[in-house]
Amino acid sequence: MSKAKPRYCEICGAPIRGPGHRIRLEGAEVLVCDRCYEKYGRKKSGFSIMPTGREPRRRPVSAPRPKREPKPYRERPLYTEEIVEDFAERVYKAIQRSGKSYEELSHEIGLSVNDLRAIAHGYREPTIKEAKKLERYFKITLIERVEEEVKEKKTIPKDYEPTLGDIANIRIRKRKK
Repeated sequence: MSKAKPRYCEICGAPIRGPGHRIRLEGAEVLVCDRCYEKYGRKKSGFSIMPTGREPRRRPVSAPRPKREPKPYRERPLYTEEIVEDFAERVYKAIQRSGKSYEELSHEIGLSVNDLRAIAHGYREPTIKEAKKLERYFKITLIERVEEEVKEKKTIPKDYEPTLGDIANIRIRKRKK
């Protein structure tokens, strides 16, 4: 007499003791253990991915939304903000003048002690946000505005017909921005 091969629940994978239960779940018939039968077999769930043949509920038709006016085009500023080259020297001198420790200054400025030390010793450049905090606290200048040159847009002649290569180049340029 050979032992019967153990059967496993098709939902949780637990070994099935006894005959098990066959239930219909999501349109498929599965063999499950007692615990999964308690969870899924007794109640008929309203949701199923299988089509039931019922008409979907229709929402009441509402009035169309009025179209919004497009926002006016804003031109980019003609300058960028950059950190000055001797930022480390300026911050270090300001810290020395204050006479306070890095720990005290870090709490008052809102930067970590490590960030403050790294900036003061020139190990890393501060972000614009950090530089503004340092400028406000020490009343020094760390950010300078750099004017950008205004470039004229290239005009395309009216009788120009683009080639496939021109279109491909235009798309590549657009992706890089």
